Amino acid sequence: MDPIWTWLLVGAALIVAWPALRDVAARLVLSRYRSPAVHEQPETISLVRVREPRWRDPHAFAASDRELAAAGFAEAGTYVVHEMPELTLALYALPAERAYAVLYDHPRSGAWAEIVTRYEDGALACFTTLEALEVELPEGSLHVAAPGTPLGALWKRMRAERPARPMRTCSRAEAARDFERAYAESMARHRSRAVTGAPAPEALGRAA
Repeated sequence: MDPIWTWLLVGAALIVAWPALRDVAARLVLSRYRSPAVHEQPETISLVRVREPRWRDPHAFAASDRELAAAGFAEAGTYVVHEMPELTLALYALPAERAYAVLYDHPRSGAWAEIVTRYEDGALACFTTLEALEVELPEGSLHVAAPGTPLGALWKRMRAERPARPMRTCSRAEAARDFERAYAESMARHRSRAVTGAPAPEALGRAA
């Protein structure tokens, strides 16, 4: 399975416009249709900004929001995915550190978070609180699953472990567009490999 940036799941793990998003999409599709219809995943997604999001656990969301703010992340809006309206996500950006953060909430998949850095060469560094998954990422990427880790600690770990290579810029204004683009790029990459039968490049991944 291929998370986008999981920054990135139409199914139950839409983990990045990032790495987990495509996996979530797959699980949501499977849980809804009860068939291995990975091909049912949309090629693209669009985010719709919402003023009054319906978080399943508002207190847990507020705590995560405070942790990200303490780490320096600025909110970049709360959205639902048009193609998956039950999925709510909040985007954050830390431009000085070239990092995005995403808080996800879905009635069946649950709540999780991820922090993502995109590199100039197309690789990703993704640290997530979602359980470990088999992920398909661009060559040279790093994917770390650390369920239960406080977001402040997750960010400190990411800063210490992510590869020191040229990173793409990020901003609050571009967060939603970058998320949508990352999902589309992930789906295009996956479908291209499916057609050609090319093996997916190995991503460096580990669990806490």
